[in-house]
Amino acid sequence: MSPIAHPLTVPIQADSVLSPRLAYGHLPMFPEDEDYPPNAIYFPLPHNEGGFGRVTFEGLDAVRGSRGEHLPYPRAELLTAPATYGDWVYEVSDSPWLAERHAYENHHYQTPLLDTHQHYLLSFHDEFVEAIAQGIWFDKPDPDRPLAPVPAHPLALLDQGEPAETRRSPSGISWELRRCGKDKATLLQDSRLCSQRLYQFSLVLDGESRESASVWLRTSRGRTYSRMTRDWVGELVRHDGLAAAEDFLDEWERYVHEVAGRRRSMGKSVE
Repeated sequence: MSPIAHPLTVPIQADSVLSPRLAYGHLPMFPEDEDYPPNAIYFPLPHNEGGFGRVTFEGLDAVRGSRGEHLPYPRAELLTAPATYGDWVYEVSDSPWLAERHAYENHHYQTPLLDTHQHYLLSFHDEFVEAIAQGIWFDKPDPDRPLAPVPAHPLALLDQGEPAETRRSPSGISWELRRCGKDKATLLQDSRLCSQRLYQFSLVLDGESRESASVWLRTSRGRTYSRMTRDWVGELVRHDGLAAAEDFLDEWERYVHEVAGRRRSMGKSVE
């Protein structure tokens, strides 16, 4: 099958004439940019708004830019209806580039991409930026610190501003649960672009609380699901739809029990 560009509904409109800037890599330009400025596309907003918008990525695998005024892939709507003014962000189905990146990652690192990543195309006045990523997010950066991360990003920790529910595991370890404060409709809408951190599970050990697992909401290829992940481990369990935190307690308690066992075997406290 041939690749086809499907327009996405996004919350920000890029200027129809001015060019974007692609910032890739982790070299801070100024000390206030933090140690790891985000990979991002910066673009001017329409003239009547002023300022800049930004696209950041979830699970970025590859990015490329090219010049051109005509879309490199046929639009889905052109098969049945005229183009809609203002469309500038697309998902590309049956992408040969995604297939190429999947073959490379799967061969060398046993990391398949076809079920987790998308081929995104962003169209500007006379150039394109394309990316293979799990998701994309749109925001308006601080004009004084444009390379700084945004605290309200859906991939950010929930520690700030979200109350914690303190619980104690049968294994003796205390832990905290935080829930995202967004309403259900907003979460579902935003999950179409990028994973949304629904719940954050944190172990409380040695007097310190640290995120140990999180549950993410994502809508992709017409399906909404919630999945629990841990750093360096990946996905642990998945449920269809917007799941409750309690749906993940069995998996979480198994992990907490393992942690308690390891600490006791090393002579460490579980308090």
